[in-house]
Amino acid sequence: MPNLPYKPTDLAPVAMLATAENVLVVNASTPVKSLADLLKMAAQQPGQLTFASPGAGSQAHLAGELLQQDAHIKLIHVPYKGVSPAMTDLVGGQVTMMFAQLSSALPYIKAGKLVPLGVASARRSAVLPDVPTIAEQGLPKFEAVSWYALMAPAGTPPDVLRKLSKQTDTVLANPALKEKLAVLGMEAAGGTPEQLAAAIQKESVRWAGLIRQRHITID
Repeated sequence: MPNLPYKPTDLAPVAMLATAENVLVVNASTPVKSLADLLKMAAQQPGQLTFASPGAGSQAHLAGELLQQDAHIKLIHVPYKGVSPAMTDLVGGQVTMMFAQLSSALPYIKAGKLVPLGVASARRSAVLPDVPTIAEQGLPKFEAVSWYALMAPAGTPPDVLRKLSKQTDTVLANPALKEKLAVLGMEAAGGTPEQLAAAIQKESVRWAGLIRQRHITID
């Protein structure tokens, strides 16, 4: 997004709020029952299988591009205007697959309408313990985790940022909140402003490389 109405330097990191697990899912009516099945089909039908996302440049879009790069396959990206229409068409069989947050996909997985092929995290999900990670299935560096962070206006005094960060940690330590997040396939995070700044820098560099290599735009 070359024409953002703000600069990253307009914001000051406070604390990471939570990370959200993403899962690669396909319509249950397809013959695909594993990541190996999917990659085999994609190799046999280059440029014919489709993957949905809630919009160009979204985490789901980037994850699909990362899968193409790491697995050396060619897919067609189908961007939607939001998660709901993308999920509706996936369940309806109009698209082949999608990287979806666990909270969105889980009801359809439980109903037998979607088949989970792999979790895009570094470790298995406690919600879907029998579903292997994508990294376990031959793509060892694959990881595409969504995350949410608390930011403040640039120029906020450091002592205020630290106070906000500590208060955020206190809230995130609440067992009831942790449990509610876990049901959604999310994990409470927390941490210092410095830790969040480092995470943002690391993620920015990592995804910027993929965006340039894959020539990804929001158009």
